[in-house]
Amino acid sequence: MKAFLLAVVFCFIVVHLTTAQKQIVVEETDITFEHGSSPGFLVAIPEVSFKKVQDSWVKSLEKGTKSKVQNEADEYSIFGALMKDISSAPINVYSYVKDNDTAILLAASFELKKDFYISTENDAERSAKTRAYLLAFAREHYLELAKEQLVNEEKKLTKLENDLKSLEKNKVKLEKMIQSNNVSVGSINDELVIQRTNLTSLNDELLTQTNQINAMEEGSAKDEKQKYITDLEKQIKKLNKDIESGEKKIIDMKAETDKAQNDEIPNNIKEQEQIRNDIEQQKEVVNSYKAKYNIINDYK
Repeated sequence: MKAFLLAVVFCFIVVHLTTAQKQIVVEETDITFEHGSSPGFLVAIPEVSFKKVQDSWVKSLEKGTKSKVQNEADEYSIFGALMKDISSAPINVYSYVKDNDTAILLAASFELKKDFYISTENDAERSAKTRAYLLAFAREHYLELAKEQLVNEEKKLTKLENDLKSLEKNKVKLEKMIQSNNVSVGSINDELVIQRTNLTSLNDELLTQTNQINAMEEGSAKDEKQKYITDLEKQIKKLNKDIESGEKKIIDMKAETDKAQNDEIPNNIKEQEQIRNDIEQQKEVVNSYKAKYNIINDYK
């Protein structure tokens, strides 16, 4: 039941993301400035930052001209702006940029000559060009934001896919380690059988030689026998160490194998399953942002 509810919530999020983009509409209306009201255009640019729109708008007004934008009470005016997409003649522009929480409002009046502003009533052709200019300006910024969002979500997807590859490689590594340990344990056991057999033989030989030397009189023969016994003792000591080392290796490898089989691999499989689910969900998120980007790109 919990998994079902989570799936429903996720589907809702995906649908919301797909429809999250807002239509950009350029509205023709009277714009109120400090100096009064004049015909103009208003466009709302969703989600983008105020500073970015503000800086970009000033830059676009100053493009191609030596005139500088004047900022008075957060209103931006420029005289003799060169906006060839709107008019071949210089234009006076009065504008402001405001943060309206859900969107950045850009309002502008375009004065062709003293008190003659671009509007559908005054000049339908230039009015259409102005609408297109402002729409392109707004769409560019909204599209840039959507691209950043898409790239961020694609990075998240790539990280998840890399995490899955890492888990898959680690699982293969663990499985190879188990296989290698099993082979090594078998080899060491075979060696231990031989070593224990040799140890038994050496102990028997040591016992025999010890009994013999105890019955010998002092002399060179007894000295030689003692050297032989000392060598036997060294061999026995080394074999005991080798056997102890082999037994410890087996214990360590079996513990390592048990941990991998009963802990690490099961946890790895669970993590892979979770990440695969996360990947599928993130793919949906990426697709929704792609759809958002494409819709914004098609704004006309």
